[in-house]
Amino acid sequence: MRRLIFVGCCAAALFSVACGSTSVAAAGQEESYEPNEADAVSIAVPERVARSYFGFVAPQILANVEIGSPDSLKTAVTQLRNPRDEAEQVLLFVAASVLQIVWPAEAGRVAIPETSIVNAYTGAIASARDGVYDTATGNADFLAKVLPSLVLITSHSRSDYYARAQADLTSALRDRADSVLANYLLGVLYRRTERFSEAAERFSKVVSLAPQCYEASLALAQVTFQTGDAPATLELAKKILQQNGSNTDVLKLAAESAFAVGDLDAAEQYVARVLQQENDNAAYVLFRAKILVLKGDYIKAASLLDVYARTDSTARDYLLLRATLQKDWNRNATAASATVERALQLYPNDADIVLAAAELAAQTGQRIGGKSASELAAQVLAADAGNVAALTIQITQLQNERRYADAYKASSALMALPDVPSGAIHTHIAVCLLANHADEAWRLASKLYDEHPNDEAVLQSYIHVLVATGRKQEASRLIAQQLPSASTSVKSFLYYERSFISQGEEAVLNDLRSSLTSNPRNKDSLMRLYEIYYGKREYRKAQYYLKQVVALSPTDEHLLALDRELTALLSR
Repeated sequence: MRRLIFVGCCAAALFSVACGSTSVAAAGQEESYEPNEADAVSIAVPERVARSYFGFVAPQILANVEIGSPDSLKTAVTQLRNPRDEAEQVLLFVAASVLQIVWPAEAGRVAIPETSIVNAYTGAIASARDGVYDTATGNADFLAKVLPSLVLITSHSRSDYYARAQADLTSALRDRADSVLANYLLGVLYRRTERFSEAAERFSKVVSLAPQCYEASLALAQVTFQTGDAPATLELAKKILQQNGSNTDVLKLAAESAFAVGDLDAAEQYVARVLQQENDNAAYVLFRAKILVLKGDYIKAASLLDVYARTDSTARDYLLLRATLQKDWNRNATAASATVERALQLYPNDADIVLAAAELAAQTGQRIGGKSASELAAQVLAADAGNVAALTIQITQLQNERRYADAYKASSALMALPDVPSGAIHTHIAVCLLANHADEAWRLASKLYDEHPNDEAVLQSYIHVLVATGRKQEASRLIAQQLPSASTSVKSFLYYERSFISQGEEAVLNDLRSSLTSNPRNKDSLMRLYEIYYGKREYRKAQYYLKQVVALSPTDEHLLALDRELTALLSR
């Protein structure tokens, strides 16, 4: 409380009365008086209080608008239904506008009232609707700091205001940390600038403050997906769907996250629910076809690709899927090669298409777009030296070309990468044996077997190394132990390996025949029988087995050369 000091004639008179003085100045005589601080009388005066534009609005109403959640804004609109003055009129306009702009799914029938009042608050909203960040609000209070950032919702065309918006929103949150609106807008800003982890923190805060807010929950799920956490995204999407089961934005997010985690059945169900509402969504028709191809449901996938082709027959994903069907379902390598070549012409630098061409070239032995599998893989590796798929293709092709030293070099480069897939380790063990690095093969295989003795792939690699390195007794024991309960494919492998340690030609031939009984398409066993009969100069029998190998790899130049040589021998 301040105290004012009054001095002068009035104060003197009061002082005289207070002291009981009776002296009076003579008529016509001027009495002089000098003010004295001792004569002063203090009077209590209230402190001056600085009031904002909304200073006379009920604090709870203003708090509801500043918190800015869908529920608090609806409450504020109800409270301000009959505004008493200009400030309440403006605040009603602000509350209704924020509800419509930021939370449209929650706005319901709330209408924005008309107003002719022009000031910093109405101006900031008008500027945001025009795609402009209003810097003229003066930052006088919380709303003046926050309202310009509504442009983050209304427009995506500019970014020159981001630093100012971050500073203003951060300042506003120092004033009111529990503001759903300010936290949400800052999360939108962080996501816009690809600061996904920080955006997720803000959206998580919003969801904790307003658990039923659909837009905030969706934003959190979307940004979680952008951080790469597909499992968490799927769980968030499922929660939202419990309340918004038909929302296509959430269904799409659920489909994409389910696909990312490998749950193809769930992904297909979500995609189907999207297509029930958007039957002309070509992208999701193609998405469902992709899922069906991965599930091996080629008939349905082919029908969907035919539907999609009416819209676009040149899309990269369409061409890749069509080539996969032609190769794996129609068994038409020529048609698949033509489709991939068309994709290469349209997308010559697309890594996925170049890889698909390399894989097809490696499988068929054909040149795709005039390039071999090795050349196509090298094209990818030139841009990405650590590309696992390209290195794997290159290694396979080098093995097929019998360039084992180069295959070992490429396989060693793959093994040096972090998080090497298990299949690459087994390939490296086989390459080590072919390239005369038996000690390394043994070290890797024995370590794997010690760690995973019941893993089928590990067991096969271990037995292969035992046989190749002359550890016949242990190999024979393991083969005998595994044969009774092994699957047909594994039995075929075990008989083939046993053929190298069996005693006598007849025992070797019996093992190889048993291998083919379990799996008639075992190329290794077929090739070994060819080699045995060729060595015995029984060319007819050798040709019988070689023809079957050629049928399995009809474009392998090495096999074709052997077949031509054998045909020439038989024609003499």
